[in-house]
Amino acid sequence: MTVKIFWRIFLFVFVFVLSVLPAKNVYAEVQASEIINNFAFKAAGYLIQNSNADEGENFFFSPFSIISAFGMLYSGASGDTLIEMENALKFDHSLNKNLGALAEELNKRKLLLSANRIWVDEEFKLRNNYQAVLHHYYKSGAQRVDFKNDPDGAKDIINQWVSDRTNGKIQNLINDIGQATKMILTNAVYFNSRWEKPFNKELTAEKPFNVSSEIKTNVKMMMKHDDFLYGEFDGNKIIKLPYENYRTSLIAILPADNLKSTLENLTPETFSKMLNSLTNCNVDLWLPKFKVENKYELRSMLKSLGVELAFSDEADFSRITADEDEKIKVDAVIHQTFLEIDEEKTEAAAATGIIMVGVTAMPEEKRQVEFHADRPFLYFIIDNSTNNVLFAGAQSFK
Repeated sequence: MTVKIFWRIFLFVFVFVLSVLPAKNVYAEVQASEIINNFAFKAAGYLIQNSNADEGENFFFSPFSIISAFGMLYSGASGDTLIEMENALKFDHSLNKNLGALAEELNKRKLLLSANRIWVDEEFKLRNNYQAVLHHYYKSGAQRVDFKNDPDGAKDIINQWVSDRTNGKIQNLINDIGQATKMILTNAVYFNSRWEKPFNKELTAEKPFNVSSEIKTNVKMMMKHDDFLYGEFDGNKIIKLPYENYRTSLIAILPADNLKSTLENLTPETFSKMLNSLTNCNVDLWLPKFKVENKYELRSMLKSLGVELAFSDEADFSRITADEDEKIKVDAVIHQTFLEIDEEKTEAAAATGIIMVGVTAMPEEKRQVEFHADRPFLYFIIDNSTNNVLFAGAQSFK
């Protein structure tokens, strides 16, 4: 083989590898997004069914944050506990790799800042393999704290870590820590992006918001007349409002009937069809200016979705602990969120904490259209390339 032929072959192989690697990463991101979106719509449906959203309540959460925390938990599950999580949350053996690829891409582009950390009692023995998985895929270190003798000090350390990684928006994720706590898994995410097409503050005005057919209230309504991707799907009105990073957008949905009926039919597949149906239109847009702060304990929701063994004395997290005599289970799943939408930008943050205790402890041609969000509506902040739902919410006003 001549030198010339060798270098031609080398160049061909080099170019081929460069072209294939990004495709693999995109595939991994899409796979992770399908799992996150599947959870997003099921969780949103649960929150609507168990609240009075049409009467003035609202919700806001980050499926990305919750699934990231549960990905770390899944990495330590075994036996029936692992199988149950796979069935309920659609996890599989490629979850860590896919979530890691998605988080790395979002962080690299500074679209969503995501951080993971596990907090371990000083006397609790972790398996080296488990630590290696968390370090490689979740960029998570294990920090020792004294849950047994200084639970308040441990709580302050964890809450400060969360606050630092959410720009101070999530202040007190963990309220109390029992002395039986062995480990806490945490994820924190932060989003801050300006609109591609900001609203004019001078046009913001008080407008009536129809909470229900009997209840109305006045809200600060941002108004804009411009070109946006817009569509109607099964009677629902959908609009896509891009952020200036061109990679993320806010999707707002005005239900044909009510929030509950729309969410009952919302799946990753129908969501994709909705987004694919959008066309460029000239829109008379009204969008409320609002701020939301929520905190949830997710045990009931997760049990309703089929995750039950993890909370029971039969939980099997033997891939976490190096002490064969010590069994642990999930005691609580805390999720706290923040969102503020104004004329210039959207700022959002969320954090998830999974508290684990010993088993012996207590358990075309542009159309002229209108999109007036003057009644309860759904909204999702998505990654445009994968349609991955980073945050999900429903908004109404009391």
